Amino acid sequence: MVDGFERLNHDEVVSIEPDTFNKLDIAKTFKVRDLITAIKEYIGADGTPEANLYTQGINCEVLKFTAQGWKKGKVRLALEFCPDEPESPLEEINDKLAQFDILSKIWVENPVLIGRLLVEYGCGRVINH
Repeated sequence: MVDGFERLNHDEVVSIEPDTFNKLDIAKTFKVRDLITAIKEYIGADGTPEANLYTQGINCEVLKFTAQGWKKGKVRLALEFCPDEPESPLEEINDKLAQFDILSKIWVENPVLIGRLLVEYGCGRVINH
């Protein structure tokens, strides 16, 4: 999360004030993908190469502050959300613990596979059980 904003999944639902958009044909409550579709229709991008800007991205080169020189890749637009009240540190800790719990279950169920993956990616040695 950068500056408190996090990217929304295309199937997540957003509700806005009724008069937020005057020119977009969109309901008060909608999925992110519906807003992207409404924007594409408004700018006339549906069915054009520009429509890829909202899906798989368009080819480009980017000059980033942290890189030396131009980097080739793709760029696309996304909808981001920033809560009025940031998550409490306890919620963040609970999220990390849940992720750790999932990883530990995977490790218990597949220790040999995980060991091999660690070795393949240069993170450890094979553990034989």
